[in-house]
Amino acid sequence: MKYLLIPFIVFSLIFASCGSESNTEPVAATEVEQASENTETEESRESGIVSPSMFGAEITVEEVTSKDEFFEQLKTTDTLRDIVISGKIASVCQKKGCWMKVDLGDESLVFVKFLDYEFFMPKDSDGSLAIMQGNAYAETVSIEERKHYAEDAGKSEEEIAAITEPKTTYSFMASGVILKDYVRKERTTPSEEESTEEADTEG
Repeated sequence: MKYLLIPFIVFSLIFASCGSESNTEPVAATEVEQASENTETEESRESGIVSPSMFGAEITVEEVTSKDEFFEQLKTTDTLRDIVISGKIASVCQKKGCWMKVDLGDESLVFVKFLDYEFFMPKDSDGSLAIMQGNAYAETVSIEERKHYAEDAGKSEEEIAAITEPKTTYSFMASGVILKDYVRKERTTPSEEESTEEADTEG
């Protein structure tokens, strides 16, 4: 497969302190310029380093919503539309990369899926910094859904069986994602044809 060279992103990133010793810190960006296709060069294919990698639609919102703003606003509404958030990827669906959990800071996790299954994440992208544009929701996840996601994440039968209650979670439907500091361990992103077939089965 051939990859086209496209313009790189110019980011101005300011790392904010979370007031803890956690290595995960939210990122504030004052300017986001992004192309809408994955970027990979001959050098990156040899080294395994792909940074930045871009998935889905172009990110057009310049201001990044902080962790505190994110959770404070969701106390008064169940939906935040067309915002940008960022954080470290804590885990990724190990079946096909169709969802991920992102730590916004202080282990404040957000469950992220991708709009219309138009793109998936590499299954080895945990630990990468993700910058995402889309809509955020506060919602209750049923026991059945929690068990399904636990199975996708490769949890043990004992861990899955221990899920006995629904849980209020914070979700994000991303229309576009930028990965920073992603080092490819292996080619794990499904092909376009495989992604379409798998998305249809989720239908």
